[in-house]
Amino acid sequence: MRSSLLLVALVAVFAFGYAAVIPAEEPTLNKGTFLYMMQKSIHKSKSSNHWYCFPCKVAVDAVQNMIKNGKTDSEIDDFLIGTCKALAVEQPYVCEHIIKAFSGEIYYTLERLNHSSEELCGFFGCFGGLDALDMPWNISIPDNKPAVKPWPTVPANKPTLRVLHLSDIHIDHGYVEGSEADCTNHHGPLNTYAYCCRAYKTDRPNDPVKVPAGKWGAPFKCDIPYRMFDIAMKQIAQKEPNLDYILITGDLESHNIWDYTRNEHTTNIENVTAALLEYFPNTKIYQAIGNHEGVPMDSMAPHTLPDYKTRGPQWLYSILANAWSNWIPKDAVKDVQYRASYSIRPFPGLKIISINTIYCSTFNFYIYLNQADPDGTMSWIIKELEESEKIGEKVHLISHIPNGADYCLKGWSENFYKVVNRFEDTIAAQFYGHTHQDHFQVFYENGDVNGRPTHFNWISPSLTTYSDNMPSYRIYTIDGNYEGSTYTVIDADTYYANLTEAYATGKDPEFVHEYNTREAYGMKDLSPASWNDLTNRFKTDDDLFHKFLQYYYRDHKDQICGLECRNEYVCDMKSAKSFSSKQFCNELI
Repeated sequence: MRSSLLLVALVAVFAFGYAAVIPAEEPTLNKGTFLYMMQKSIHKSKSSNHWYCFPCKVAVDAVQNMIKNGKTDSEIDDFLIGTCKALAVEQPYVCEHIIKAFSGEIYYTLERLNHSSEELCGFFGCFGGLDALDMPWNISIPDNKPAVKPWPTVPANKPTLRVLHLSDIHIDHGYVEGSEADCTNHHGPLNTYAYCCRAYKTDRPNDPVKVPAGKWGAPFKCDIPYRMFDIAMKQIAQKEPNLDYILITGDLESHNIWDYTRNEHTTNIENVTAALLEYFPNTKIYQAIGNHEGVPMDSMAPHTLPDYKTRGPQWLYSILANAWSNWIPKDAVKDVQYRASYSIRPFPGLKIISINTIYCSTFNFYIYLNQADPDGTMSWIIKELEESEKIGEKVHLISHIPNGADYCLKGWSENFYKVVNRFEDTIAAQFYGHTHQDHFQVFYENGDVNGRPTHFNWISPSLTTYSDNMPSYRIYTIDGNYEGSTYTVIDADTYYANLTEAYATGKDPEFVHEYNTREAYGMKDLSPASWNDLTNRFKTDDDLFHKFLQYYYRDHKDQICGLECRNEYVCDMKSAKSFSSKQFCNELI
């Protein structure tokens, strides 16, 4: 989803960054020859899963050649922007701005790495080059694991907590009602027009608008206008007057990553904070940082970066610390200011740990300079869990990027998987976002998919419509607050707003109950074993799996999904470790 937005910047700027240190061997290319070669390489590789490999190589060779012939940085930049426009890889406005948005960070990183041009494209899995995603690092995990206890059974008629989970809000302040919502429309050779419901004055073809963007949003490649966020908060506050607390797992900003500025992000965070305080004045809110909070996106260098003072995210961490201080104490605020992670005890016997998983993002380029335990975050997580284990405290983990998402670097994901299994009895629940879809992932003992399920995570559907979704949120019923509470999730209800129906009736969108998890899937409880059983039932029960697909996209589209497609979904459910489908899905692929 996000890769298409970054394609131009990555290929162009990666090539630019390495060109100064790699000798060019190709003859001089004029612009016409270069465009022909790029078009040919795109056509050659479009059918491949790694369709970008040949375009990457052509771009690298071309830029090396330009450096050899004495072209300046600005000339190279202009050449690449012109190429992007000529090939219609993206909207002209995007071509101009995305390269400039990421060039500083990527160039800085690449200048400090020593890889060949083959290895450069190998960053994307091309040509058998270096796999930068596969750089393992070790972390010390206590080996004194207590004897495993059965997943707790919750006594009847005990007090419960009601908790709201919001994720991926993505407010677009540039949303234009009436603009083209389906702007992809097969523009360019790669069909990569990836952000719609906007009106760049000189960029769009003068075609009539086929799908006008509605007042409240559009289930296409569009984020939501502020008014949709506002009405969502208003309705939730009215429908849920007795919330015990709220979880927000990141991404407040829209997907126009080429236009990100610190000032705009600061204003957006302040506006969202003000709205939350207005609609939920007496409710605690616990948040996790998202990758779209960064400027540029995902740009969150650890303190080990030599130029941290000028390139680090301290400005962002300070803004978040100030916003979140409305709900968390001073000692937690200090942790936010350092690593954008913190822990909080909302009730006796329960700790919530908010984790900055942008330190595992494959698009956080500064991390490639030193992937091992950024800012000591993994060590800090272990310390927090060990402390809770010793006093018999239960822990909820909240974060943005799910551990099994291939957006997360393998070294981090491998270690975190081990941490979850080590502290399986202490961790009562995990809550994530990022994917915008409604799904889950199961953890297994020793990473053996045929072994004992140890844990699972909740991945919440998004409030934004991006991409092809309806706005959604989830309410959890959690065991607690009383002495001996298990703090496990005992039920979950998902709500969504059908924008298509709202436009058809001329009424404001209304959030309605979509489904209850246990009832919809026929689950006796919400234990890891029950979630694993559900993944296995999906393999053979067509009606049940079709129901999952409807919920995955919030009833928006009638999805066509054959056996191979179904196996991919089931594989994702069983893979709570990134880039590990071969380990968990041999029986499916």
